[in-house]
Amino acid sequence: MVLLYKLSSCLKINIGLFNIMPNIEDKTEASDNQSTFDLDEDDGLSDVNVLIPSSNNKRIATRYVRDDIAVALCETTAISFGKEIFIDFVTLNDITGRGISFSSMQYITLRKRVILNLRFHSNTTFKIHATIVYRSNTAPYQYGIKFDSDNRELSDHLLDTQRNLVFK
Repeated sequence: MVLLYKLSSCLKINIGLFNIMPNIEDKTEASDNQSTFDLDEDDGLSDVNVLIPSSNNKRIATRYVRDDIAVALCETTAISFGKEIFIDFVTLNDITGRGISFSSMQYITLRKRVILNLRFHSNTTFKIHATIVYRSNTAPYQYGIKFDSDNRELSDHLLDTQRNLVFK
């Protein structure tokens, strides 16, 4: 009996609120589904539309800009019998737990399977198998590398050893 009374009183309150709702004035702004933010003319900035990507960048992980990591690019070939062959030392642009961006004067083909040897100032090293997924058209070539698998240990080490908080 008590439970039935509680249910009926809840129902009365909900019905009462439902009857009041049409009387509440809608003061929200009309939206055209665009996320464009108009800026003042004198601030030196232009309008920003966050729905339109500014580049064809597909990376979603947090990118860390680091200057304490040496990167050696290697490969294995059929004639190397599984041994690593050094390709080049490259300049690291940024790094995530899923891939890196680097620049090099060396021309390397797309979809080439490589091995990255990363060495931190602390002498911690990571050997990561990866694939080249992006290359710019002119030298110095900018490359995008995707790791063959997520590297949680590298991600944790990047967070633990980050000295300057610089992200891209």
